[in-house]
Amino acid sequence: MPDCPDCIALDGANAVVSPHANLLLHSDAGINFGATATGHVAYYICNACGAKWERIRARSEPEAVWRHTDKPLD
Repeated sequence: MPDCPDCIALDGANAVVSPHANLLLHSDAGINFGATATGHVAYYICNACGAKWERIRARSEPEAVWRHTDKPLD
């Protein structure tokens, strides 16, 4: 679980919310939700508390939120 105030505030926020200053982009990749919907998933690591995050950015997913990821980000 995150323990810095910025990550605590980010937990469950809509994916359109910008990453906070201590989040470092680890990687991103294109994703395909079907024949007509595409987007990106980005993975971040917090430089302050080490929390690992992912967010999906796609028009077809307007309700997407920031969420913790179990993906190894080494």
